[in-house]
Amino acid sequence: MIKRAWIVLCGLMLGQRCWKWWQVWRFFDKPIPAMQHEPATTLVSLLQPILSGDPHLATCLRANLNAPSSYKREWLWLIDDDDQVAQHLCYELQAEYADQTIRIISLPAPAERVNPKTFKLITGLQQAQGQIICVLDDDTSLPAYGLEQCLPWLDQADIGLAFGLPYYRSFDNAWSSLVALFVNSNSLLTYVPYSQVSEPFTINGMFYAMRREVLEQLHGFAGLEHILADDFAVAQRVKQAGLRLQQTSMRHAIRTTVTNAQRYRSLIQRWFIFPRESLLRHLNLRERSLMFCLAIVPTLFPLVLTIVTVLRPSQRQRWFAASYTLLGLISFIQIDQHYLEQATPRRYWLLVPCLELLIPVQLIQALLAPQRIVWRGHVMDVEKGGAFRFVKRRDEG
Repeated sequence: MIKRAWIVLCGLMLGQRCWKWWQVWRFFDKPIPAMQHEPATTLVSLLQPILSGDPHLATCLRANLNAPSSYKREWLWLIDDDDQVAQHLCYELQAEYADQTIRIISLPAPAERVNPKTFKLITGLQQAQGQIICVLDDDTSLPAYGLEQCLPWLDQADIGLAFGLPYYRSFDNAWSSLVALFVNSNSLLTYVPYSQVSEPFTINGMFYAMRREVLEQLHGFAGLEHILADDFAVAQRVKQAGLRLQQTSMRHAIRTTVTNAQRYRSLIQRWFIFPRESLLRHLNLRERSLMFCLAIVPTLFPLVLTIVTVLRPSQRQRWFAASYTLLGLISFIQIDQHYLEQATPRRYWLLVPCLELLIPVQLIQALLAPQRIVWRGHVMDVEKGGAFRFVKRRDEG
């Protein structure tokens, strides 16, 4: 009985790996809707909460300013009063790109239990003048004509928010490379297949777009300040209003420097703790089941497969393990080369199977770990349901 169940599980896991790859192919074959508004007369406000600390910050900000677009754009850079490094950089870039509309908004530290990013977005929305509001993280770079791939979806019936797909370009050191490999090998194969069988229940908060009138009808970002997972909070507000979340084919690059093993572990743990304490506690049974079948089980399976192959070796078991691993590697290479701008250097390709064994261990650790995380230099305790409290702020040393 156990042997038969194991054979069935192996068959299902091999099938889901093929199915997910096929769904990615189908997704990028779908056409982008025709534009209903003239881009040259449509002002897009891009709200960017900015915090210094990463050596790639200037590179990312410049990349967005240099990215061509047919839309009129204004950049609202939301920075902290006491962040002198960010202040200097932003004013320097504002002078360098005098032909672009850049507004620098300096803000005090948020109150206790107030999400720093949401706090900035509330102020940024009040001063934004565009018909379309975009939220863009400071480590995220839009591709050339990326807005043209995303914004036309907002004209479709019942779509309240459109968002993109992230991938990483950070391969400066071993720890940054591990994070980049994790995202590049999982992002499309996680988000895209789910969006093909169910309405998305959350978004990628690195970049998303909404029409201003829709956002104002939903009371903007007000009332979401006390929720740490701001992207999930925004997504839930949109869905509760009866509007849809649209996963678009726009891919945006991210550059984040991870300097050592402790920061790598902290980052991965944060990514797993966020959904554990906020997302999973608000999903219905169907959404939880889909997440379990399409994300959690496939993540844990490579580790289980390796353990079984080592403890109960057989020619058939070794053949299956090799086939499953090879299929994963080939699908990763094809996706990276065709859909992620060949972001991953070839010397890292063979690390993908190794990472498939490391990530399950970190997932289990995060599921058992306390709710404390480090986010942008802030130490926080994440509470059940998604609220939080500061344990130590970034500027407290």
